[in-house]
Amino acid sequence: MIDTRNPARPTKTFSRSYVAPELQAHLDQGGTVEEWLAGRTPIASMARISADRLKGDAIGIGRQHKNNARNAALHNCAVVMCYEDNNVTAAKREVIRPAFLQMVKDITHGYEDETGIPLKGCIAVERERVYRLPRDFIALQDALVLNGTGTFIEDKTALNLVDDDGTIIAGLVTSGTGEAEVRKIRKRTQRNAKDRAEEGGVPGGPRRFGWLGAEKREGRLGNEKTNPAEWPYLIHMIKKRADGRSWRHITGWINREKDGSGNPILTARGGKWSEQGVKGAVTNPAWWGGRILDGEIIKDPDTGEPKLGKWEYADPEVDQVGYETWKQIMAGVDANRLHRGMVKPHTSETAEGDTTRVGKYLFSGTLRCGRINDLDEVCYSKLSGNKATGKNAKYGDYYRCGDANCKGVGRRVAPVDKYLEELVLAYLDKHFSGTKPRTTPWRGTSKLAGLVIQRKKIKDSVSNGEADWDDVHDMIARLNRNIKTLEAEEQEHLRTESKRNLLRGWSREKWKKMELDEKKEVISQVLTSVVVLPVPQERGDKAPFDPNLLKVSWRKDKQARTQSQGQESPPKSDVA
Repeated sequence: MIDTRNPARPTKTFSRSYVAPELQAHLDQGGTVEEWLAGRTPIASMARISADRLKGDAIGIGRQHKNNARNAALHNCAVVMCYEDNNVTAAKREVIRPAFLQMVKDITHGYEDETGIPLKGCIAVERERVYRLPRDFIALQDALVLNGTGTFIEDKTALNLVDDDGTIIAGLVTSGTGEAEVRKIRKRTQRNAKDRAEEGGVPGGPRRFGWLGAEKREGRLGNEKTNPAEWPYLIHMIKKRADGRSWRHITGWINREKDGSGNPILTARGGKWSEQGVKGAVTNPAWWGGRILDGEIIKDPDTGEPKLGKWEYADPEVDQVGYETWKQIMAGVDANRLHRGMVKPHTSETAEGDTTRVGKYLFSGTLRCGRINDLDEVCYSKLSGNKATGKNAKYGDYYRCGDANCKGVGRRVAPVDKYLEELVLAYLDKHFSGTKPRTTPWRGTSKLAGLVIQRKKIKDSVSNGEADWDDVHDMIARLNRNIKTLEAEEQEHLRTESKRNLLRGWSREKWKKMELDEKKEVISQVLTSVVVLPVPQERGDKAPFDPNLLKVSWRKDKQARTQSQGQESPPKSDVA
């Protein structure tokens, strides 16, 4: 089953699958799937919503599942698995829909992979919740065909997407028409946005820091009126950058600031500020009234001056910042993304700077900062590797915390890597030497083999003159597509198994032959993190390397696994 939610970084956009609550409750009481089904056909509930208008509570998804469960009963079916893509569109080819893809795989094989719960089709409140593009319709149809039953219910109506009785063609036409309509809407939206931009209209999109959101009762558009509570802080950030203060300094300052009620100054989304967030706010030309279209500032064709928008923006006389301030700031910005498509001026300095690129480091991403930051919290930000230059080059490359709210900690790369690498290798030698790889067979082996044999028989019948090519052409095309899909799934399964068996059959010779990325993968399977504590003040920055200032945390699942095998547990989490 899948679950892309991350508790550490909540978001509206996620995909997941899980056992239907009613069935799960029955299983928790010791019952079986067969008892609960009682002859009903097991199907999946597919729920999707393109835009979660609320706060990521997935209320719309829950309502769809509730209706699906009720409507399935009308056809002697029961929802046994729930699949959902929240805040995910089905109209864009580039958007991946993990839950939909997983459901298609499970229907293809006739059961959910982890639990073995049978699946004979799916139900949705409307077909657009499942597919809008022709490729998705075909993927669902192929899955239903390979499943053997082809149960698909839209709202309260059972649709036949398997038998060639005209329904398939209708489905394809509907899906193709839907895609064409989507393209028309997208072009229309882009054209409308361009027209509004040239006319100076208020830009749409999510609320930006410094402006108020939309309010229908007052007739106010989003990002039209400045927010009196946030605007002074945005202007102050702009002035600080114009005065040459670093992005890190500005980020630390805004995170430490409090409003009149003692509350922190949060971003438009209600979170803490990051350097990227500060950069995005300060470099956005909207604060002085400008807008970028097709890589250029929109200008008045008569005067050649920037065309100011029809929203509230900085007054140069009152706020002491404006277009010239923005140009000054942008002259020192290197990131292409922050230029929003505008061509950056190339200078000898920037050209020389682009030739130096910091490489990867073995424990970057694993090391965490253990200093108490400016917010009186353990920083716990990732340490990244840095190239030593200038007078400090003799000390070698170093790991350093770059969080804007923290003074940070730093350590030289060489002693840290030497110590931690030996620690990891000693653990692997102890717990994984002599182990043998254990692979889980792919569930589609027999199905793929059967399709290959079926295709060969059809081709042989054509060669022998027993069948006409025109009669079997569509069947061969479908078989080729199904075989290709299953072969891709098999390769994905093999990659997953290879990753899972990365530590088994362990030897130091294996480590020596690994590339850097492979070594980092091994480390990630063994360690959760290594907290780097600051050097005590009485020792000084040039004190010898002290491994006791590295607090290692081992993965608990590895501990549980080794203990269940009768082996000793790994070192305690506070061992450096």
